[in-house]
Amino acid sequence: MEDEFRFNYYDQRGSGDSTRPVKGFESNNYYDNVSKLDQALGISAQIADIERIRQILDEEKLVLIGHSFGGFLASLYTSEFPENVEALVLIAPADMLVMPQENEGGLFEMVRQNLPDGLQNEYDQYIQECLNFQDIFSKTEADLVVLNEKFRKYYLTAVGDNSLPEKNGAEPGGWMVHAMYFSMGTRHDYRQVLKGVDEPVLGIHGTNDLQPEKTSRVYAELFPNAQFRTIENAGHFPFYTHPREFAEAAGQFFVRVR
Repeated sequence: MEDEFRFNYYDQRGSGDSTRPVKGFESNNYYDNVSKLDQALGISAQIADIERIRQILDEEKLVLIGHSFGGFLASLYTSEFPENVEALVLIAPADMLVMPQENEGGLFEMVRQNLPDGLQNEYDQYIQECLNFQDIFSKTEADLVVLNEKFRKYYLTAVGDNSLPEKNGAEPGGWMVHAMYFSMGTRHDYRQVLKGVDEPVLGIHGTNDLQPEKTSRVYAELFPNAQFRTIENAGHFPFYTHPREFAEAAGQFFVRVR
């Protein structure tokens, strides 16, 4: 597919090889720290980065491909700047449109349900540490990278295969992950903003994904000009485990909207 189309990849700010503008906090003022974190790494900053990339590429319109949390961000960007988007491909977009989530516990609970009994207590302690916001600002970026990387072990155990791509040296986000929590808050509903987007959308879901198919379908059902494809026996990363099937689905869509 890369022989026919040009792809531009980027790491979301605060993760991978992108800059990490927050290393830690010296202040004990919780509100000031939350505000600083939101401004540096929150949802508005992440959406603004997509627009900056469009301007850097000097493209009038983008065809956006977003996976998991990236699909959530791409959807919000498209709702904010529909005139700058030609089409949108969403691969297993994250269950983040509505909080609290209709699937109680969300991804964390789905992973827990698929862990062996002997690992669940350890996992519960891990999640408790992840969601301990009382002392969060005593941690550093390095502390949170290590903490967030641990999730990889539990996720791989839960899905029962090697469907997670290799790290290739790139570290997960540290403060970026917690910035998302603070940005979204405990209650929101972004569904209505997607209904006004007329650009063509393709939703893709692997039938063996730990995330339920209905989560991916919610996005496709909200966008008025959307279609939905499943990839048999694929998990959460169909472009990695089933590249031929993914290329066929996405390629056909690209040709239609080109």
